[in-house]
Amino acid sequence: MLPFILAVLAGFATPFVEPALTKLVQPRLSDVPVHEGEYLTITFVLLLIAVAILSIVSGVLASAFNVLLGGALGLFGVRLFNVLKALVDGQNIDRDDG
Repeated sequence: MLPFILAVLAGFATPFVEPALTKLVQPRLSDVPVHEGEYLTITFVLLLIAVAILSIVSGVLASAFNVLLGGALGLFGVRLFNVLKALVDGQNIDRDDG
């Protein structure tokens, strides 16, 4: 259960950690062509690797499925919650709130 909770937290923290990690990683990847949108993916993957390492160090068995599911729920959970809330409230979810 610990890896799942850590993965949810890592997924939720990804958009907040991404700017700092981009500043750290960007100079080191100067020879590799990386688009701006890919830094979010790199951050997400690095945070999930950190979750796996923390799980191994703590002695807890970390299933890859649990880590990926927790990370996805953390990353997209707020958006999914807003969509479900809009569906329940009967609002139009086709518009882009930006």
